[in-house]
Amino acid sequence: MKKTPRRNFLQAMTLTGGAAVYNPRLPQNLQAPSSKYDKLDEVLKQPVLRKDLLPYPVIIETLELLQDRNNFICRVRSREGAEGISIGHPFVSKSSYPMFTHNLYQHFINQDARELDRMVFNAVEQNVKRQGIPLCVQIATVEFAILDLLGNTVKKPAGELLGPRINDEVKIYLGTRLSELRNKPPKESLELGKQDLERTDAKAIKLRAGRGDNLGLDNENAPGRTEKLIKMSREIFGDDMNLMIDGNGSYSVKGAIRLGKMLQDYNFYFYEEPIPWDWYEEQKEVEQALTIQMAGGEVEFGMHAFCYLIGNEVFQIVQPDLFYFGGMIRSMKVARMAEVAGLEISPHISSGGLGYVYLLQMLSACPSAGEFHEFKMFDTYDANGTIIPVESKTAPFKSIDGVINVPTGDGMGITIDPGYIKTHKPIVV
Repeated sequence: MKKTPRRNFLQAMTLTGGAAVYNPRLPQNLQAPSSKYDKLDEVLKQPVLRKDLLPYPVIIETLELLQDRNNFICRVRSREGAEGISIGHPFVSKSSYPMFTHNLYQHFINQDARELDRMVFNAVEQNVKRQGIPLCVQIATVEFAILDLLGNTVKKPAGELLGPRINDEVKIYLGTRLSELRNKPPKESLELGKQDLERTDAKAIKLRAGRGDNLGLDNENAPGRTEKLIKMSREIFGDDMNLMIDGNGSYSVKGAIRLGKMLQDYNFYFYEEPIPWDWYEEQKEVEQALTIQMAGGEVEFGMHAFCYLIGNEVFQIVQPDLFYFGGMIRSMKVARMAEVAGLEISPHISSGGLGYVYLLQMLSACPSAGEFHEFKMFDTYDANGTIIPVESKTAPFKSIDGVINVPTGDGMGITIDPGYIKTHKPIVV
């Protein structure tokens, strides 16, 4: 699939007529001149949480982080007795959980949960020297629990608190078999991926290019391995399958362009982060040299970075990770910027945990959602390797013809076995 004609975002968006406007990325006493970012800044000023659905205060009375060895659960309760639960990130939470107690707790406790936009903003900006994925993972964990609480309070799905329901269904692409797709012989690894396709009847699958080392040195696990993988993928999956590929920062600019031209010849759907994630100018070079859609952004943790990536159309498909970027509210702001710029969003999720649940809720209200979204199977293993006993409050989770229905129950739309939660003990704040 080729990219749409160049949107020339920098020229086409003559949106402010040259007038100076307030820029929320700068101190309030400074006025930024009109620029290519004006419309994006306007979007960022708009609140996300729909306070109109929440007529009465919802005061957070208790906020707890529960631990069982390497796994963490956030539990929040209101003064009225409503409860919200979230499961921490399956492999980042262990190293970052002290941030919950030392840096974040005070931003949420005893606050009106309807002010979630403000609380999340403060949690990020008032921890400026601690910013990064570890902090964002903890912010997201708290936010997911509060959204669950608010949804349970007003008897609505969490996604509807972020915006009107747009998508009842989500079309998936498989992002599974990461290690096999890089380490096993190409034919053997693709046959394993085919098994997952047969289980889900998905219409899209993402392969893995290079060594995935984020070094930009054109490293491969074996000479010519990625080229063989690309050629065999069409032989195994056929011409109608939507194929994507993720470089995870393996390539130099030259190497990325060389491989990208091959992907175009084999009609790949998108090309994800072939060069290291923070090589912004170099990534733009790659994007300009190719016609295939470029995707990326999963490791970003700063809003300003997405302003740049979107304002300069470095990617056609932006991919904030709902955990790594600090939750749904911040990711919705990215989605709104993408909508203004005529781009798409396809959030990233990690393996394990309940990432797919949070993804479904986010996408239900997402105005610029792409055609396909990452799915790593209904894999609910927590950080201890224990299956999280979770059920949908409404229809069971299934992939039918590569489509999953968004849960319509209150909050996150799920029920977690109370016995599982009891195995986790509160951490003293």
